[in-house]
This record gives sequence, C-alpha cells and structure tokens, in this order.
Amino acid sequence: MRNRVILIILTFIFSITFIYSSLFTYFRIDQILTPPFGLSNNYVNLWIIYEPDPEIALDHERVKNIKDKMYEIVKDKEIVMIYEHIDTPGLGLYDPVNFYGTELLKEGVMFAAGKNCDIVVRENSYYYDYAVRRTAQNYIENIFGAERLTIKGVYDSKHPLYRRDHDYIYNYFSEYSSLVGDYYLDSESPDILNQVVSDIQRMLQEYGYICEITSKGMGDVKFSKIISSLFSYLPYLAVLIGSIFLCINIFLFYYLILSNQKKVVEIHSIFGATKFKIFLKYSKETLGYLALSSLLCVIVYYLGFTDIIASDVPIKAFIPIVFANIVIGYAIWTLAFLVGRIYKNPGW
Repeated sequence: MRNRVILIILTFIFSITFIYSSLFTYFRIDQILTPPFGLSNNYVNLWIIYEPDPEIALDHERVKNIKDKMYEIVKDKEIVMIYEHIDTPGLGLYDPVNFYGTELLKEGVMFAAGKNCDIVVRENSYYYDYAVRRTAQNYIENIFGAERLTIKGVYDSKHPLYRRDHDYIYNYFSEYSSLVGDYYLDSESPDILNQVVSDIQRMLQEYGYICEITSKGMGDVKFSKIISSLFSYLPYLAVLIGSIFLCINIFLFYYLILSNQKKVVEIHSIFGATKFKIFLKYSKETLGYLALSSLLCVIVYYLGFTDIIASDVPIKAFIPIVFANIVIGYAIWTLAFLVGRIYKNPGW
C-alpha cells in the first residue's frame, strides 16, 4: 500500500511537471512563430534607444518636436504602428487604416488615428475599475500631460493588442513622454513599410537615437532561434533539469518496486503466470496512474491557470502532450522492467 501511494504521488508530480513544461514550450514556440499583436508576416520591429544623455531623451518639448516630424513621415501612409515600453501603463497605437477595428472591442468604439487624447481601456485594469466602474467617468488623468485621456471603449483578453503589462491603448501622437522603446510597424505594401522605417531611422539618428531593426517579419525565424529562446529562459531550464532528475528517480523507484515484488512474482509463476503476463499486470496499473494524473493536470489547468496565463489552450493541443506524457512514463516503467531482467534478479 505504501509503495502504491508513493507511486501515485511520483506519477502525478511527473505528469504535472511534464505537461506544464510542455505547455510553456507550446506558448513560447507559438509566441515566436506568431507575429505580435496580430500583425502580418511582413511586420518590422524597430528598437529605439538613446545612449548619450538620457535626460535629454526625456525632454518633453524636444520629444514633441521629434514626434511631430515622425507624424509627418507616417501621415497619410497606409501603415499601422504600435509603440511598447515596459515602464509605461499604456500601449501606443497609430492606425489610420483601421486595422484594429471597433468590432474587436468589447464596448464602445476605437479612436481615430491622429493627435486626439483618446484611449480604450483594458477590462479589469486599474483604470477600468476606477474610471468606468466606480466613478462612471469617461476619462482618466494623463500622467504625461495636462489634457485628460477620453475613454472611447473597452477591450478584453481576446483583443490582439491585449497585454497584462498595459492598462490602456492610447493615440500614440497624443502624448510626448518618450521615444525610447519597441515599435512594431506593418503595411500591406512592403515598399511603403520599408520607406517609412528607413525615414524614421534616418530622422531619429539625426537626433542621436540608436535605431535597430530587431526583427523583420517571420522569414528570419530559424530553428536555432527557437531553441535559444527556450533555453535562455532560466525557469524553463530549471524545470527541464528537474524533469530529468525526476525521471531518474521514478526509474529507480520503479526498479525498487519490481525488486520488492519477488515473492509475489514467484507465487504468480507457481500458478502458471508468465513474466509477460506479470509485466502486463503491473503495466495496467502504471498506465492507469499516468492517465489519471494527466487528466487531473488538465482539469487543474482549466480550473485555475487559464486566468493566470490569460490564454486558452485548445483541447487538441493537450491531446499530444497527454499522450507523450503517458508514453514517456510507460517507457520509464518498461526500461526498469527490462533492466531488472538483464540483471536477472531472482523471481523476475
């Protein structure tokens, strides 16, 4: 009975480790292979930094002049531009082609591209809770300027611009806090896109900014990039190493269980049971534990992790993961049985 309890616990730990590390792999690879923010495969990621003097980079009047010049570059162009910086509560958007239409919002309408101080707020964010729910206001105070930001609509986790790090989406050219950060640009016309990116780079470099294209569409995604992205994430590497040690421990435990069952095996052999039938008897029990623990992991995920991760995993994605979990767990069990036979333990 004690061995059975330990076996159940180890099997569940193995399943939860394998399945959740596989889910992270699924999310990470999907993130690498899928263009950000629902953009097309032609998008360009432009990274802008300012090294010489950070204080100058934060001069609002200077930033305003530079943004006005940037606006002249993109004005009347069929292009989408998204600005992201981890230290800002909002996500900047310039969308004259209405790529992110109103139909994607949960409530209200999407603001028009330009310099109006308009925003759409993320559902359940601080600003949504305070302005929309508590005070029934249609605006929030702009921490980067004197004008208030008018709330035009509300978006939820289904929106392609949804990010937990940002509480709202704002008209990019309506505020002048900073230029430093990541810019994602996209257009149906590669010529227009390349020209706009080139003009922005040239203009910003004249002001001392460093502009680097970190990604140009999905064509430069290679297998080596996927692998390096996975293993450069330390928590993932720790889970992977832990999984290997866990597999070794489960193998040793399986081996010990089989070694401790010598008398039981001898009794079965006396009554005509073959080693293959004995193997099948224990295999059914092991497969049952693996299947049960896999099912519990899936249930736990859907009950508690979907809100935390903010992403739904389709059942069809779980099927190969659960199948692989059962196959690998069963392979460890089979290996322990075969090793026992090779060493010719009595009663095997």
